[in-house]
Amino acid sequence: MEKTNVYLKNFTGTSYEVGTQIGNWILSAPVLLQRALLPPDTYPHDKFAQITALLDEYCPGINEEILGFSDTVGVHAEQILFYAMTYLERGCSLMAALPSKTENRHTMMARNYDFHDEMEEMCFAYTDIKGKYRYIGSTLHLFGRGDGINEHGLAVCQAGNGLPVGNFEGAQKAGVTGFQLWIVVRSILENCRTVEEAIRWTMDAPIGFNINLMLADSYDRIALLQCIDGHKAYEILDNSSEKTYLTSTNHTLFEEIKPYEKMVIENSLIRNRNIEKLFEQDRRISKEDMKHLLSAPYPEGLCCHYYKEFFGTLRSMVFDVTDKTIEMTFGSPQVNTWQTFSIGMLDAGEIPALLPQEKAGPEFYNIL
Repeated sequence: MEKTNVYLKNFTGTSYEVGTQIGNWILSAPVLLQRALLPPDTYPHDKFAQITALLDEYCPGINEEILGFSDTVGVHAEQILFYAMTYLERGCSLMAALPSKTENRHTMMARNYDFHDEMEEMCFAYTDIKGKYRYIGSTLHLFGRGDGINEHGLAVCQAGNGLPVGNFEGAQKAGVTGFQLWIVVRSILENCRTVEEAIRWTMDAPIGFNINLMLADSYDRIALLQCIDGHKAYEILDNSSEKTYLTSTNHTLFEEIKPYEKMVIENSLIRNRNIEKLFEQDRRISKEDMKHLLSAPYPEGLCCHYYKEFFGTLRSMVFDVTDKTIEMTFGSPQVNTWQTFSIGMLDAGEIPALLPQEKAGPEFYNIL
């Protein structure tokens, strides 16, 4: 058993002011500061100009936020690792259900996020930037977001699709030039109110990461969008749909983009079947049913403790989109308590999270 700390933060004000707040936080955490920076003159200036221009178009305000951060920590913006990582893996299991399938008759969404705690800043934040929608969600590389729900009741979470894509050793190069997942999630939370708006934004935006994107809104709509090597497909469900739920893990489900899939790992199929088995029951599904599935150990459930192998459950989350709340655990849901957050200022500070350490058997990584 190992222990880590989770940061609860509030970021409010103008984009530049939020950047200074992040900078002051990171200055007090030398390990996080080291992870956030590149050496001087590492990132090519022409690529820096390209990514900042693209971000101004699709995620306006974030460059000003990063400028506030770089001014505060005393480096040039080109040294911020976020830029190099953004312009172009993890596990994760996703599910969403319409009111006709849930016990409380609310639109619900849930997910497990699986990765390595030493590659995360382990921060959950409330963000209120002038001119943007307010939201709560998990930060990635300080300026990105991995999941969340905004003031209009639009909730979003993501999982990798197939081989990991990125600017790091062991990852495949992006099939197209475009954004990493954390810009996609952040831009949706800050700028979209409904599932339809989020789908339009995502279909238009250049996306280099192979992403499975689950969406739900307070108008009782849910959606799954999948992108692989720049090819995109999606499905939207509402109260008139015969189907009442959506699922996704780490492989492609839509026939029109399956030809672009290079490999499927067996554990992704098993986890997706576990979710389908729950929702195929001839009854309404409760929040406790979802939490039980998220907490049950693989292969019967979705929880994994393979942190050193980049496949340990760091967050389990149940979104009540109707109530605009997230009930979640930090670290393994088997040994940590569930907490409920709504869209507003958090009780800022640090909280411990327990991470049981296990090693996956070789069959966990079977490639089909």
